[in-house]
Amino acid sequence: MYLEGDSVINALVLDEPTPVMARKTRKNTEVIMSREKTPSIEELLRANAELEQRVRDYAAKAEAATKELEGFCYSVSHDLRAPLRSVDGFTHALIESSHDKLDTVEREYLQRVRAASHRMGRLIDDLLHLSRVGRREMRVQEINLSDLAVFVSRELQTSDPSRHADFVISPELYGKGDERLLKIVLENLLGNAWKFTGRTQEARIEFGRGVKEGVEAFYVRDNGAGFDITYADKLFTPFARLHGANEFPGTGIGLAVVQRIINRHGGRVWAEGELNRGATLWFALPG
Repeated sequence: MYLEGDSVINALVLDEPTPVMARKTRKNTEVIMSREKTPSIEELLRANAELEQRVRDYAAKAEAATKELEGFCYSVSHDLRAPLRSVDGFTHALIESSHDKLDTVEREYLQRVRAASHRMGRLIDDLLHLSRVGRREMRVQEINLSDLAVFVSRELQTSDPSRHADFVISPELYGKGDERLLKIVLENLLGNAWKFTGRTQEARIEFGRGVKEGVEAFYVRDNGAGFDITYADKLFTPFARLHGANEFPGTGIGLAVVQRIINRHGGRVWAEGELNRGATLWFALPG
């Protein structure tokens, strides 16, 4: 609808803010600003305290759930031992008592049963070991990791004197953590390097420290079988294996144990590698 004549002028005049309208606008703005005022220090402290309490509650629930799961894992693994021993024992007795009555194929079947029960026993032992890692109390102190690495390397060489590998261990490398748990870390990492260089002509295993991804971290490096980097995330999954049992022995639990220990220390662990060109396992500790 269009206005004509003086009505147009009046309409234009009404579009301009009058002094009364301006005062009302300022007043409304002040009201809105007062409603949106900055929270007081007391309100901020109260909100922060509530948030901290929620975090503590969630952490307590998570810890309780983890302990319950570890306890269940320990109980199940422990209870599996007795029937497994029975399977192995009776199979062995059957082989001994009926050796002359069994043909070659039947004896092979029974030996397979025993071999499978032994493998199951190793899996149970590793599962118990994994559950104990999460239950063990920690005593954090300054640790000479180089000394631990030297000790582990000598144990590996003693276990198989026929093998030769060059261990290159950087001296005086220190880290904060639980000595027993960090020894388990090095046993697994150096043990893996020893295992996966078993078919390498001039095996070389290193323990050192460097900066990776902007973080100062320790590493164990070898020139062994390596792995396909595409599957790097699976390395730390319990019982996951990137190499067949016929190539290299093991149950696939070692790196899962390493990850759990490093996580308990508040650090992180990751892997790099290339198939047939070796691998490097990194771990970072806080502090």
